[in-house]
Amino acid sequence: MLHQEKLLLVQHTKNGRSYWLLPGGGLEWGEGLHQAVRRELEEETGLIVEAGDLSLVSETLAPDGSKHLVHLVFEGRLQGGEVRVPEEARITDVRWFSPSEVSSLTLHPPIHEALLAVARGEEASGGKTFLGNLWVD
Repeated sequence: MLHQEKLLLVQHTKNGRSYWLLPGGGLEWGEGLHQAVRRELEEETGLIVEAGDLSLVSETLAPDGSKHLVHLVFEGRLQGGEVRVPEEARITDVRWFSPSEVSSLTLHPPIHEALLAVARGEEASGGKTFLGNLWVD
């Protein structure tokens, strides 16, 4: 989520590795995409948002076929709440970053450039919304 020219990211620490992600998660049965965005952001960050337009789509497909995720990145408008780290063990930090800080982070999937283009109000990746498979070991 972009607010006051800063991006909101959550830090995951798993199997001794630490990296940053956009807040989010899976759909619950019968839940709409915008409802899921609102629920997941509140669960992971403490913030209440209104989901807007779809900005980016990517996927991560493990070479061994063990995992296939589809990432939908929506615009969000802050409605309230306060940033907090949830009691979820894998999320170890929630923080706002300036665009200049995002480039140096370990971000999964690695959508740095596309995300920064959207933050600048530009089209990502030459006008493409679908970024393809961005699996990172």
